Amino acid sequence: MKLLVLLPLLIVLVSCSFNRCSFHLIVKLLIKRLALASALVCLSPVATTVAAEKGLVNHWKFDGNYKDAVGQKHALPVHTDVKGPPSWEAGRIGQAVTLGDSVLLPYPKISGPGLQTNAECPNTATFTVSWWWRPDVLGGGGAGRNGARWSGRMGTHHDDVRWNGWYFHSSETGAVYCGVTTAKRFTPKDIPAGTVIKGVWQMLTFTLDHGTGRFYKNGALIATKTGMPAPIRWRGFHMTHWFNGGLDDVRLYNRALSNAEVATLYRSASKKVSPPRVGR
Repeated sequence: MKLLVLLPLLIVLVSCSFNRCSFHLIVKLLIKRLALASALVCLSPVATTVAAEKGLVNHWKFDGNYKDAVGQKHALPVHTDVKGPPSWEAGRIGQAVTLGDSVLLPYPKISGPGLQTNAECPNTATFTVSWWWRPDVLGGGGAGRNGARWSGRMGTHHDDVRWNGWYFHSSETGAVYCGVTTAKRFTPKDIPAGTVIKGVWQMLTFTLDHGTGRFYKNGALIATKTGMPAPIRWRGFHMTHWFNGGLDDVRLYNRALSNAEVATLYRSASKKVSPPRVGR
């Protein structure tokens, strides 16, 4: 770009060598051409960090409205059961929905079915689910076979791994269960205790790419497992069953994002992370 702008100057210099052109003319032309080159550089497009939009079939921004989903298949909540209307707070990107109930028994501060929508993923062989959340409680939901309490379930309606559905939930120690089928999913052996942290905003992402599942935290790949089957056809999308905390920027893609795209998605969020909330 600069070479093209300065090319006339080179012609003048050559010409002046034969015609004894004024030195002042050369300096004047040089200043004008350098100024033009600087202006063109300023107008050139600058690379920016942009979140992936290709294949984004549903996107819940939760900016003051839990029905604000947009995408190729516009999702509308079928019903919401959070033991009271959802409240709103400063989230990781704009606003976030706050779920949970401080008086619900027998497990205090845990919501019931959470947010359930009729959203579907049209491509079950390759998809991505990504969300920002801040769990205020790590245990307190349904009891697992080992007696541990789990919470924060995300999944394909009620089609959990026993029926080849996709789902995620964390344990009371912050370990993760995620994937398709009990035998092929991620377990705490793959994603151990301390992965999910109480009271901190974190972005979690799962991708499935023709049998290979990948799990990311804050844009970084932390676990990979092959041999995962495609889940059965989605019958809606169930968010935050047994969950207390903040939820923000939930995304559903009909393709598997690459490592670089997940990292870019994480960086695209605002640099300011909301501090842990105290009380309700």
